[in-house]
Amino acid sequence: MNKINSYTRIDTMDYLRGFALLGVLLVNSYQVMGYLSNTNELHQVLYDIFNRKFYPILFFLFGFGCYLFMNRSKQKVNNRYLPFLRRISFLFVLGLIHTFYAPLGINDVLMFYAVLGLFIIIFSKRSKWTNLIVTITLIALSIVTAFCQPYYGERIAWVEFISNTSKWFVLMMLGFTMGQFKFFENVSGKLKYISIFLIVNICTYVFLFYVRGSGLLNIPPSGIEVLEDYSVAFMMTSSLLIILQWDKAKVILTPLKFYGQMSLTNYLAQSALLIVFSIIIGFTPINSLIVCFIIHAILITFSIVWLRYFKMGPVEWLLRYFTYWSKIPNRKSSVRNYLESV
Repeated sequence: MNKINSYTRIDTMDYLRGFALLGVLLVNSYQVMGYLSNTNELHQVLYDIFNRKFYPILFFLFGFGCYLFMNRSKQKVNNRYLPFLRRISFLFVLGLIHTFYAPLGINDVLMFYAVLGLFIIIFSKRSKWTNLIVTITLIALSIVTAFCQPYYGERIAWVEFISNTSKWFVLMMLGFTMGQFKFFENVSGKLKYISIFLIVNICTYVFLFYVRGSGLLNIPPSGIEVLEDYSVAFMMTSSLLIILQWDKAKVILTPLKFYGQMSLTNYLAQSALLIVFSIIIGFTPINSLIVCFIIHAILITFSIVWLRYFKMGPVEWLLRYFTYWSKIPNRKSSVRNYLESV
């Protein structure tokens, strides 16, 4: 049992998850408000800026997490695929539950994780170079299909399905492949390449912003959107990785680490709290921003307090239980010893 519960946690992933959750709540609150038709120009501007920009980070991290799980499971259990299947099955069930209570307008991602996660198994035994080629091919597929959409009028449904599905799956594959390449090991030694990657994506986004505003090139909106999704997600991830190399920045952003460490619990709790606050104060563009700050404050505080006494969040503990089908101690040993002494 100790073998199952013992591994070195990568803090950088928690910071990234926590950062992504900040944006996910903002987008979800505006989706709810859009569904209720309480929209105005401020709503549309903020929605256009943040929509589809934070979920790519979560899909990338889920893929990286799949790599860690597959790699560590080899050392813990004889058959790593059965625990992985139980893991994504539990995520699918959580996603179903989430769709029933989440406010109208919010699209669940947990079921998407589970379905696309099945395909990760196919590539789990492939070499890192094979998976890199597959990843690059899928990126090209998502972009090419997006460019095949008409400039005006209704989009072609099956083309959009291929573009979106390949985009989300390639982000998972990118995370899995980066795990194979040991990307998060010695990040400080890769700062030069991360900085170059950041500059390239900034230039790409500025160019896309100019093209969208000037109409200089006859590029369909769907093509610009998918390129922006990639470039903005890569910009934010690269920027945060660079910032986290400074010790003072890590201290300042510590609340994000706790927020991200309980990302599954907090993701589900965000929807529940959105329901509560929509009933209490309703949704307008300004109210929505205020609600986001309040919910973040509540959940970050809850995460900090909870993790003082427990090793993982409540939903994370349930996920671990169903994954290994074994009860795993969650209370921290120092707290447990204190309670036993009392």
